[in-house]
Amino acid sequence: MQGDIRKCAGIPVITVESSEERHQEIILSTITKRAYQIFEEREHKHGFGLDDWLTAEKELWRGDDDFDAPDFLLVVDCPPDPEVTTILSLTTHSLVVLRSRKRRHGEANCGPDVESVHQFLQEINPAMAEVKPLNGTLHVCLPKKKPLAF
Repeated sequence: MQGDIRKCAGIPVITVESSEERHQEIILSTITKRAYQIFEEREHKHGFGLDDWLTAEKELWRGDDDFDAPDFLLVVDCPPDPEVTTILSLTTHSLVVLRSRKRRHGEANCGPDVESVHQFLQEINPAMAEVKPLNGTLHVCLPKKKPLAF
């Protein structure tokens, strides 16, 4: 993993290009948790497991809205707390937003928490990602890779 630390108007932000395998673990875990939440919202009625899974999975996909747009544009909440670091972990098909806070004396290091997960139908170029702070949010622009012309 390579990290590029950027300070955005006092908000610590780290962008990292991650492995597809690590993101798949995070994505599957996120889908599992969300599918269970949907099951709980339906008051634990059984028989809808596949529907719950597909709904949870669909919530993560980005890019159906404007297939012809040159970029994916996302807005990520980012609290202006000096104790919290926002980590944007990117692959060519996904973005995972994590939060890490400074450990206090005596606390175990549990690693960052997953804030949100986004998957993209079209390939993105992680090296060209732009992150701009605006009123407690991060505006993330992820350029889509252009298809090769033959």
